[in-house]
Amino acid sequence: MRILIVGGSRGIGKAIAAELVKSGHSVLVTGRNKETLERTGQELGAGVQTFAMDVTKEADAKALAAYVEKDFPVDGVVLSAAQFPKPETKTSVTAPEAEELSSILDANVTANYRLIRLLLPQLKARKDPRVVIIGSTSGIRQDKGGVYGISKWALASYAYNLRDELKGLGIGVSLINPGGTFTETRVKHGEEDRSLLESSDFGILVDALFRMSPQAVLERVDMRPLAGDTY
Repeated sequence: MRILIVGGSRGIGKAIAAELVKSGHSVLVTGRNKETLERTGQELGAGVQTFAMDVTKEADAKALAAYVEKDFPVDGVVLSAAQFPKPETKTSVTAPEAEELSSILDANVTANYRLIRLLLPQLKARKDPRVVIIGSTSGIRQDKGGVYGISKWALASYAYNLRDELKGLGIGVSLINPGGTFTETRVKHGEEDRSLLESSDFGILVDALFRMSPQAVLERVDMRPLAGDTY
């Protein structure tokens, strides 16, 4: 299958790309930082293409849709790009400026909404296509989610409604909510540190999703560390 991963140059998106490549899928990875994206493409090797773009920019989104239509007809889309809040006020919904909330909503919700609208005509033409949306457990809990949590609650609402609207077209929509995960910004304190999830856990999950029968869909999966999230 040909799978587009938006926001796949690092973190969970990169881990998903790695697992899909390992299973023989062709993958197109996008990211904002061209150098990071090129390094990721080199690391993942054959079977990977890269496309530098900022998902929040309409012109970039249109350019990606045009590239996909011409050179990479997609069977699946993984929406993994995200903007995170300022660390010093990340759990508050009163301290951050309204502009920060607006920016996070634009990156985490509006950008995905726009991109799916652009890609939908192409997805409709594919056989048993799937859309995977990477949310967050901040979008299912009711405490200390901050402005990031607000955006992920909104993203979850979008995912549920998209699932309902597209099922009649044979397009499966899945929402995956990661809890605390080791990434480039949340590193281990040692090999014995098992307090958070591994980003590879999500690669395994998404790879399994793309191997399921076309009539099966993971509507929503919440994956959390065994001991619980640390807020």
